[in-house]
Amino acid sequence: MQITQAILEKNNGEDLFKVRVVKQILWIDGVRYELREIFGVGNSDAGFNDSDSGKECVICMTEPKDTAVLPCRHMCMCSECAKALRVQSNKCPICRQPIEELMEIKISTDDK
Repeated sequence: MQITQAILEKNNGEDLFKVRVVKQILWIDGVRYELREIFGVGNSDAGFNDSDSGKECVICMTEPKDTAVLPCRHMCMCSECAKALRVQSNKCPICRQPIEELMEIKISTDDK
């Protein structure tokens, strides 16, 4: 089951409405999942290409980024730099918010 909570917003003086999604929830086998955007992951329709600029870690600038910072959800580091940063400063390198968790996301590039 999927639940989508949205707000209808009326455009400035027009008769048209715009839908803004506020929250999406999935229920799979009795387990509730809340869908949230991860910032720093490109358009999923475009696919993932390591050679694209902006795909590298913001710290070492050589490895592909594969780790998101929670709760701010910035995916901006490789796993090695994320581990080192957690010990050294414990703040997101993008927004400086304290790191509560690190979430490593492996993206398969196979065409299987």
